[in-house]
Amino acid sequence: MRLVQWPNSYDVLITENLFGDILTDEASVISGSMGLMPSASLGKGVSLYEPIHGSFPQATNKNIANPLATILSAAMMFEMSFNLTKESDLIKKVVDISLEKDIVTEDLSDSKKSYGTSEVGDFLVEEILNN
Repeated sequence: MRLVQWPNSYDVLITENLFGDILTDEASVISGSMGLMPSASLGKGVSLYEPIHGSFPQATNKNIANPLATILSAAMMFEMSFNLTKESDLIKKVVDISLEKDIVTEDLSDSKKSYGTSEVGDFLVEEILNN
């Protein structure tokens, strides 16, 4: 409960996977959608980066999945595993631009217009190429 009430009192949470799954689901209400929550399971040798919502197989071939958490997970990977901070920052910047311009999937749309997974992805690619 404290995590939701006072999220700014936390910087990093380190826990086992099961408890981490519970906390990340709880924390997703802060951002408004699980589709914005990247995650990293960091190891000494191999690390895993993925959105907290997992693969979301229910959205297969429906063009409705929010790609932002997956994109932000890639940004984390670039920075944490490959030390590509500049590239990571650019990815995060274009995600911010898509949020500011409301180029988002239905789960995040404040307007009557929402975009499909591929449209949001195409927008992000175009922004990266133009920056």
